[in-house]
Amino acid sequence: MTDQIERSSAKLWNRDFSTLWWSEAVSFFGSQLTLFAIPIVALQILDSSASEVAWINTAAGLGTVVFLGLLGPWTDKVRRTRFMSVMSGLRALVLSAMAVLFLMGSLSLLALVIAAFLVSGLTGLYDSAFAALLPSVAHRSKLTTANTWVAGIRSAGDIGAGATAGILLQLLSPVALFISDALTYLVSALAVGRIREERQAPPETFTFRGYFLSLGSGFAILVRDRVMRPVTLSIAHFNLFTAAIQSVYVTHALRTGSMTPAEVGIAGAVGGIIGLLSMMAAPWVWDRFRPVRALMATFMLPALAGLGMLLLTPGQVVSNVLLLGLSLGFWASCVMVNITGTETLKQLLIPHEALGRFSSASRVLTWGIDPIGAALAGVLALFLPTGAVLAAASSGVVISACWIAASRAVRELPLLSEIGKGSD
Repeated sequence: MTDQIERSSAKLWNRDFSTLWWSEAVSFFGSQLTLFAIPIVALQILDSSASEVAWINTAAGLGTVVFLGLLGPWTDKVRRTRFMSVMSGLRALVLSAMAVLFLMGSLSLLALVIAAFLVSGLTGLYDSAFAALLPSVAHRSKLTTANTWVAGIRSAGDIGAGATAGILLQLLSPVALFISDALTYLVSALAVGRIREERQAPPETFTFRGYFLSLGSGFAILVRDRVMRPVTLSIAHFNLFTAAIQSVYVTHALRTGSMTPAEVGIAGAVGGIIGLLSMMAAPWVWDRFRPVRALMATFMLPALAGLGMLLLTPGQVVSNVLLLGLSLGFWASCVMVNITGTETLKQLLIPHEALGRFSSASRVLTWGIDPIGAALAGVLALFLPTGAVLAAASSGVVISACWIAASRAVRELPLLSEIGKGSD
């Protein structure tokens, strides 16, 4: 325990944080490859409709709900590094199975739906364990900086993943993409295992009653916390309409904007670069603005990105790539600043021993809302053009800040740096 405290109070870029950071980079790259590729494979290889692609995203959201809802407590009951390695290994197996199915000529929409369900659920568990592990390798006073670097590498992952997926699908085949994806998960699994982790108390004797009680403990903490409850509700509201946009924007770009997968991938890279550059702004924002102002701005402004996608025009290759890239980049910048603050708030306010359960419970709501948003987009796409769906979803994004504005506890929060000092 003493060794853990000494490591935590040392400089941010110690051996364990460095390993955790670059292993997250590899893992996130794999996740983005999957999320970007599956809809395009469905559209280009299986000739699926916009509505069918939306159902794939619905399955991904359901995977998050089921896995986090049933298995979330394990993130606090076992070694988190070992747990994360297992999650990455299982994701590698799923993507390898997709490659085999394609080579056998048996890849189907159902297979993609199942893959999205499994990978999304396993990723949810991985990320919950990651959020709980981070405070063990970064001192509380450095959590904002640590979360900024994590959010930054995720933005950088968007750069490489979007471009790589688009190019692999344009020049090669889904096999190359599925195999590349599986390899990133294997590398991540091996890297996480090298992180030194604080010894946890011996696990309690397993009983079904005790396990089901622990399922509800994370939700109980969420309901009681006057700050994280409205923050979580705003995130869930935001994600509801974000999922709708994500479910149709690729289809809108390919069909309405007449863009190719490679062009969409390049636009994703442009957006990722912009999001990465915003990493420098995140600490500045949270050092100078109280949470209520920063949160409201970063929840509302991404609506402009959704509306920007409506301007895509067939035949305008360069302007379409730039427009989509700027839209995705502005979106990524707002989300990165937002995540930096909300993750830091969670890690400062929630007891370390309950972080895994709380993260799982909050993600059941914030990520579990995704299938509803995706299903809503799928239904709307049956009757409306994708542009109209994007416009409606963007309007929903704007009002996601209402939960923050209505919360007195959030309005009274001081700067994050002051909260961190008060927690030492």
